[in-house]
This record gives sequence, structure tokens and C-alpha cells, in this order.
Amino acid sequence: MSPELDAKLCETYPKIFINSNKSPQETCMHWGFECGDGWYNLIDDLCTALTYTFTTSIEVDEIDGKRLGIEPSIWSDKVQYFFKVEPPQIIADQVKQKFGTLRFYYHLVFDSINEELTKSGKYPELIEINKRYRDYVDGIVHFADIMSGVTCEVTGKRGRMHVRGGWFKVLNDDVVKEEIYAGFIPYVFKK
Repeated sequence: MSPELDAKLCETYPKIFINSNKSPQETCMHWGFECGDGWYNLIDDLCTALTYTFTTSIEVDEIDGKRLGIEPSIWSDKVQYFFKVEPPQIIADQVKQKFGTLRFYYHLVFDSINEELTKSGKYPELIEINKRYRDYVDGIVHFADIMSGVTCEVTGKRGRMHVRGGWFKVLNDDVVKEEIYAGFIPYVFKK
């Protein structure tokens, strides 16, 4: 991806691409986005979807509620403490094209209180909520992978898989006519 588009994504989503300026020993994001400019909008949409997720809460016991400074809720003389479960931060580890489609490698960072409460084992519903967050993010990333299979990596227009000498690339049929892409032929998936 061009340095300008790379910088624009990192500027728009600084929390997701927080590692973009780290050394290659620390992260593959050091190398930037290893794909064509045509996937800029696809990656931008992916990051938008990853940014807007859900929050929820779980009831914690009185000891944890007070320790965490949670304001109690009183319902019919019952005192309850609700811990607000924030979504995890998605951190991109590498974004590239592999075998013709987008690969978005990442890890999730849950806040420290979430981690602490999860490790305590007292709140199995928190473990389930964290699993739902993982599944939600996996689904969004998987959808972007699927969309990259029909999106030209060069232009962003509708494309299809092409191959040349074992190299796979999703290209628009008009792009294949350009000299630089000469020799790429449509790839037929065998069932």
C-alpha cells in the first residue's frame, strides 16, 4: 500500500495500529500494509466495524463492587453492583495479502480489571462475554477476508482471483490487460 494510504489508516485508527512505528523485532506492522491500494476502503471499513462494538455489564459481589468503587444500584431493597464490561482493544499484528486474499492478524487486549475478574473464576458470565467479543471480532475479520476475494487489490473494483506462476492476486479484468499484470489468468476453484 502506498505510504500515504498507510499513514492515513494509522492516523484514523491509532489504537488498532498502535504498533505501526515499532521495530520489526516487536511487530510485523513495522512493514506497513503489505497489500495493494485497492484494499484501502476494505481495510478502512473493517477497522470502522472493529471500532464500534457493544458494551454490557455483569453483576459482581459486594466485595468486588466496593473494591472497584462501583456505585451500588438498589432494586426493591436489594443492593447490586454492576461492572461495566468494555470491549477489548483490537491491536493489529500484521495486515497483508496472502494467497490472493486479505490477512488481518491481531490480538485483543482486555482492560486490567476485566482480566483480574476473569482470572478470579468468580464470574463465568464474564468468560462468556469475552468469548462473544472474540467471536464478534473473528466474524468481522472473516467477512473482510471473504470480501477481499472479490475486490481488486489494485483498483478496489469488483475482481476475481487470478494466478501467475503460483502467485495469486484478486484483480479486475481490466487491470489484467496492463503490462505489469500480463500473464495473470483467471483461477478456477476446483470443487
